[in-house]
Amino acid sequence: MQALAPEYYYTVEKLLNDGFQHPEVLSIIERNNPGAIYVDQLLNPRSALVWSQGIQGFYLIGDYRNDYFNQSLDGFIAEYIEPRMKATSLTHLEISGHHEKWDFESMFASRKLYQFEQLVLEMRKEPVETIENTGTYQIINLKTDEWNNGSIRNVELINSHIDLFWSSKEEFKKKGYGYAALDESEVIGVCYSSFVTNQTHAIGIETVPRYQNKGVGTYLGYRLVKDIRDSGYTPYWDCSLDNEASKRLACRLGFEQVHRYKCRGFEIEVVEQ
Repeated sequence: MQALAPEYYYTVEKLLNDGFQHPEVLSIIERNNPGAIYVDQLLNPRSALVWSQGIQGFYLIGDYRNDYFNQSLDGFIAEYIEPRMKATSLTHLEISGHHEKWDFESMFASRKLYQFEQLVLEMRKEPVETIENTGTYQIINLKTDEWNNGSIRNVELINSHIDLFWSSKEEFKKKGYGYAALDESEVIGVCYSSFVTNQTHAIGIETVPRYQNKGVGTYLGYRLVKDIRDSGYTPYWDCSLDNEASKRLACRLGFEQVHRYKCRGFEIEVVEQ
């Protein structure tokens, strides 16, 4: 297993052909969002392990029948990946595949796996309704410098999301879209392009708990998907199967379910310093 240099990420795009093309993976291959790609061989990779900084997790792509890759994956993770995760205080490794043929139970036979499911929704038509800002909240466009003027409180809510999903704020402003809601100069919600491909913008969203169920996230989402669609991209929404609030919001905005997939995870031992 070897790390692929970013200038050669494009060589693994063909490995997505026989499965679902997750923007979380494609955005890294297209070098829009930060991550890393590890392959079985550099010149003609058959299988790859893709790390997404944004979701702090992994994807498997390519040939699920690749015995060398399958048999060496757990050892590579233990020797190379886990120490780096421990250094950043990550306590669980979560992984999924671009199709359901990957045999995770066999590849990680010595691990105690847990499983959860994710839903993928896309907006393929205009929103069913026009949504207005029903509160007294100020809305700022994250492609501008309005949120960097020093007078805004709780700006770390915006920064934490952008810093996680993007290599820099400049890259986000160049390729992404986003809005934040303010109540008396305090950031109370944010909605933005999390993963970007040549065709798709995935959506990240968070509302401060005390402002939830007050229409803040709904209006921010409406503004964002309008920008995405007006620019010729498809809005994309990924959430856990049991996240009812996220599913309701996506459906209200006009998203429809297009895919459902399973993820596995296991705990990694963190040695206290």
